[in-house]
Amino acid sequence: MTDAQTQIGEDLAYLKTLAEEGRGASVLAGPYMALGGGVFGITSLLAFAIQVRLLPLPAAALGWIWLASGLAFALALPALNRRTRTRPGAASSLNESIGVVWTQAGIAIWVLFVAVMAVGYRTSDWGVFNVFPSIILALYGLCWMAAAHLGRTHWLRRVGFGSFIAAVAVAAVAGGPLLWLAYAVALFALGLAPGLILMRQEGRR
Repeated sequence: MTDAQTQIGEDLAYLKTLAEEGRGASVLAGPYMALGGGVFGITSLLAFAIQVRLLPLPAAALGWIWLASGLAFALALPALNRRTRTRPGAASSLNESIGVVWTQAGIAIWVLFVAVMAVGYRTSDWGVFNVFPSIILALYGLCWMAAAHLGRTHWLRRVGFGSFIAAVAVAAVAGGPLLWLAYAVALFALGLAPGLILMRQEGRR
């Protein structure tokens, strides 16, 4: 057998493996969503507690707790990536596509955060941050709908619709501490909970 024939055989075997993995692959975004929903949901609860003075911390602490939660999430990502690579279906086109969608949404969130910071600084109106939870929940909705379509996981469509509805609902209580309580509930229900369900379903398809 020539080197060319050997290479062709290896390529075909690789493509067959990808096809078999993609056919029965589970959506592996669960750990990321569970972590994000949990960490940022708790942070939102802390923000609510600070604003209603359940915690004896100054208002300046709000910025620090969000920064700390963002760093905690970022530091946990390498461990989650290592975990994901060991799961069946990690190399499938399904999970690679879903990973791209969520990654780009994450980048968009950070870009929008910087943009809103710039607007707040330029206008001295930090109330612009009231719209940020709605932006994030709308992006959640987009990503969940994409995951539902790519993975043919129909129950995720309901999570996606719920995220869109929550984006509007939290905006209805913007301007006061209730915004952060509502946002925490939304993150637990639309990030943490579906993430944990996806983790339980890994490898069952």
